[in-house]
Amino acid sequence: MTRTRRPALGLRREILILLPVALLLLVVLSTFTLFSFRNALELLAEERRGEAARLAEGIAGRLAGGSLPSQAELRALAPQARGLAVADREGEALVSAGEIPTSGLLAPFAGDDVMAAGPGEALPDRIAGRASFGAPVGAPVGEDRWVRVDLAAEVLPAQQRGVSVLSVVVLGLNAALLLLVLSFLRHLMAPWETLIERARQMGAEQEPGEGEIEFLLATFERALSAITATEQARRPEDDIQALERTLSASLQSGLLLLDRAGNVLAFNAVAASLLGIEAPPPGTPLAEALATQPELRSLLESAVADRSAPKRQEISVQTGGEARTLGLTVHPLRRDDGGIRGWLVLFADLTEVQRLAGESRLAESLAQLGEMAGGVAHELRNSLATLRGYLTLIERRPDEESIADYLAEIRHEADHLERVLEDFLAFARPGSARFQELSLTRLARRAAADPSLAGMEVRVNIADPAADVCLRGDSQLLERAVRNLLHNAAQAEREAGGNGPVELSIEAGPDGVELAVEDRGPGLPPEMRERLFHPFATGRRGGVGLGLALAHRIVTLHGGRIRLEDRPGGGTRALLTFPRDTIVTIGSETASS
Repeated sequence: MTRTRRPALGLRREILILLPVALLLLVVLSTFTLFSFRNALELLAEERRGEAARLAEGIAGRLAGGSLPSQAELRALAPQARGLAVADREGEALVSAGEIPTSGLLAPFAGDDVMAAGPGEALPDRIAGRASFGAPVGAPVGEDRWVRVDLAAEVLPAQQRGVSVLSVVVLGLNAALLLLVLSFLRHLMAPWETLIERARQMGAEQEPGEGEIEFLLATFERALSAITATEQARRPEDDIQALERTLSASLQSGLLLLDRAGNVLAFNAVAASLLGIEAPPPGTPLAEALATQPELRSLLESAVADRSAPKRQEISVQTGGEARTLGLTVHPLRRDDGGIRGWLVLFADLTEVQRLAGESRLAESLAQLGEMAGGVAHELRNSLATLRGYLTLIERRPDEESIADYLAEIRHEADHLERVLEDFLAFARPGSARFQELSLTRLARRAAADPSLAGMEVRVNIADPAADVCLRGDSQLLERAVRNLLHNAAQAEREAGGNGPVELSIEAGPDGVELAVEDRGPGLPPEMRERLFHPFATGRRGGVGLGLALAHRIVTLHGGRIRLEDRPGGGTRALLTFPRDTIVTIGSETASS
């Protein structure tokens, strides 16, 4: 249950750390964005006020010293303005054009030095600029006049009002988020305070002027040094004995633990029972502990001396006058630096397993022998019955001209019996193979030219005509296997009413070389698919049923595989695959067969 909780606890700690950071980042970003937007609006308003003041100053310069313009002339001076007016010092309009009041024209400006104003309460939807110019010639001194220019500003006041509302909302939310962060800080600081408290409980004293981080690091280093010293003080045998206590209670196999020198550290009851000896006490030398089992003792002494791990093997031991077969494995126990700490030896009694396996093999062999004997007896009985029938006819009609035909049929049956016996002997004795280097290409072409195919055309296809695949094998056996497949293919072609050709192809691939024989016959009978390679299993009338079984045994003897499958478009494809480790070379056709 502890393992299932750790990810959830770790995720909870990460949330406690990341959430306050994210909230602080959100507060900073929102505040920065708010003030940046407010500053941008203020800069835009200032720019518009400057534009209005410059426009008013330009109009004032053009009117200075002249007479009052007409309304049309005044409008023409600034057609883009929302309103224009020429006013006296009291702010009363002398000439006005557009949307502008006729009195109080100078009221929105807070002082004499303010040349632009708005937007605000006095100017809710516009920005105004002003400039003074001298009175016309002949007017009393001090009668200066003012020009006021109003520019449209409908959107800017609305944005300023929106920013004011947004400022209240954002700053209020940020204040709430800061309070939430402060509540999280208490949880964040709790582990730190716990570490400080644990360090003080361990008896560590904080030096004057030493910070908390330095205090924690010093405490950690002292604890690490104490753990290292404890590990160094432990003997390697302690771990091995802990391993023995863990395994011996539940392990059903024999267990023997040895130290680096080969002395016995542990010997469980199962091991003592299998070897027929008393469990030796810890520290007993291997030669003394296994004095009555020389073969096992020699094997383990060699492993300890060579610092090796023998592969799993079987040894024979004598216990109480009875021979037993033990399966043995030796495992070196290594330290972190790769050095050997000891040896773990496991062994189990395989006597009963081997006996059952032998009985199973014997039963299988007897069943196969019975099937083969039944097949041979069936063929012999049928042929003998045919021979007896023809001999009876000859005895009854010794002078008839049909005796020659009867003798021909007798000869045909005798040839059939000879073929059955040859195939049976070849199937029973393919193990006497003579392996040598052979050319698979030449072997295939020689099998394709077999005269016993009775004129059936065999087309040989080589993936790379310039290459020749050379194998290690018995050329006579392999050729016989290929010929058997070609005979089956030729018979299938004839049954389908065709004249061939039978296709024979060789192709080398990454996993080995593949030889294929293809026909366009009726295909594999459904009832034969499960018994294709069984002796005397045939779906063809007059067939013996040893051809495929013999080919399968020969190919298996050479480390290859054979399988039959449906050919696309109809017919059967027989595939012989030889693994790459049986290939000698793939080159020009120079290898002898």
